[in-house]
Amino acid sequence: MTFKMLIVDDEPIISRGLGLTIPWETINVEVVDTACDGDDAIQKVKQYGNIDIVITDVRMPKADGLQLASFLHSNFPQIRTIILSGYDEFEYAQQAIKLGVKDYLLKPAKVEELVEKVKILTNEIEKERYQQQELYEIGLKNAINQQISNLQGDIPTTLNRYNHIEICPFISMHQNYMNKVNDLSVAEIEEFLSGWKKTIENGLREQGLSSCSFFTKENILLTCVYGDDGQDGKPGKLRNTIQNEGYALQIVWFDKWIPLGNLKTVYTKLVNAAKFLPLTKDYSIVVSDQLNRTTKQLYPAELEKKVIDAVIQKEDTDLHLITNELFQHLSSNEFFLEEVVQVCREILNKIENHFKSIGGTKVNQWDLHYKENVDVHLYNSYELLEELFYQDISTIHKVQFELNNLDRQDLLIDHAKEYIHEYYRTNIKVNEVADVINITPNYFSSLFKQKTGVNFNEYVNQLRVDEAKVLLAETPFKISEISEQVGFHEYKHFVGVFKKLTGMTPTDYQKFRNLQDDKKDRRDEKWKK
Repeated sequence: MTFKMLIVDDEPIISRGLGLTIPWETINVEVVDTACDGDDAIQKVKQYGNIDIVITDVRMPKADGLQLASFLHSNFPQIRTIILSGYDEFEYAQQAIKLGVKDYLLKPAKVEELVEKVKILTNEIEKERYQQQELYEIGLKNAINQQISNLQGDIPTTLNRYNHIEICPFISMHQNYMNKVNDLSVAEIEEFLSGWKKTIENGLREQGLSSCSFFTKENILLTCVYGDDGQDGKPGKLRNTIQNEGYALQIVWFDKWIPLGNLKTVYTKLVNAAKFLPLTKDYSIVVSDQLNRTTKQLYPAELEKKVIDAVIQKEDTDLHLITNELFQHLSSNEFFLEEVVQVCREILNKIENHFKSIGGTKVNQWDLHYKENVDVHLYNSYELLEELFYQDISTIHKVQFELNNLDRQDLLIDHAKEYIHEYYRTNIKVNEVADVINITPNYFSSLFKQKTGVNFNEYVNQLRVDEAKVLLAETPFKISEISEQVGFHEYKHFVGVFKKLTGMTPTDYQKFRNLQDDKKDRRDEKWKK
């Protein structure tokens, strides 16, 4: 960092001597000009606009050193002023201090002392600038974060002042992210992400570009380039600043500088454009490029059937080969990763429905990746999604083999019982239940009798009579009404079945239960006394 100095003295030999004989460059100071009096100095301060230090005499024509110091103190308070004077008068020093003068040295000043005083001032300026830059970047980062966050409400006034600042935003993602971090500890992941961020920012800094970066999602790093030095740069130029070695980054650039206030809209465009990255062999794309798919996305109906058949069949099959064939179709037909997830989920749903239809009560216990939300920013390649899908169908295939080792007949009858218990109050038939579990009526009747010890009608009638007994004992409904409620649509048939299974008519059963209840009430009353 070089600091700009102006020397002011009405004696040219002194001002030139101070400028030429002292090695200011050794402390990173450049004497940009000299002035012959206070008025001349004021004009040159305005002209240059970047003066850091002024060394001035006191006694000069027109405006003197104290008048110059007063002007600088009021209009350019960031400028440090040193007064050199041949007059050892205390009131000058007092007045100079009030005007913000940093040092008051008597002529002839020792060169070493003057250089040391200037060096102290440059250190102060450098520290102050660093602090100001740090505060500026904190505010800028907060403003950027506010722009892309989902926080509700107005943007704080303190952040609005950044909205006019021109930035060039881009996002970077790591290829095959989950493969990279899957075996890393939390500390190692943090170290990896930190190194990735430094790689981006250091590459830009080496080109003299200021930037700030932070992760908007686990695998999306948003970087905003800012500052006047980078305004001439286009994304094509900026690309050369990023060293990609060791991080395998994919980058989506925006094509121009924008006001920070427009960042939220542009960020959405960057993320949306990222879905084209798996379709290209290039590691980076620009939002303004013609991002179109060249093929039509045909749903892989035949491959879907092939996968389903491979999973549900009993014999061993090469699931890797079939999965790879499916994903070759999806990638060559340029399916977006979100669409790949939808296809995989649809196939798995159909496989689940098949097992549910044959009594697969353990289907809901399957631990499948695609039953959850698959984040395509983390699983950001066809290869990663293919591996997840292979793991899912392998899980189902393994469970299917385990089910084949169980008594499938028991599973069928359990499924039939569940259905009968839900619908026995209706006019349920053998054919209906057999159709639900996908076997023939004759086979179902035979299998049901074998597993339960009673035929279908006996089982259903027993359920109906058991419920009728409860209703007869606990409700005020008429017997004919109870008959209808439990599934008998003919009263005489109800009475006959009830008597056959209980040994008494519904009327006799009701009287018997009432009598039992009366006896119980008398016993309870006796114990109370």
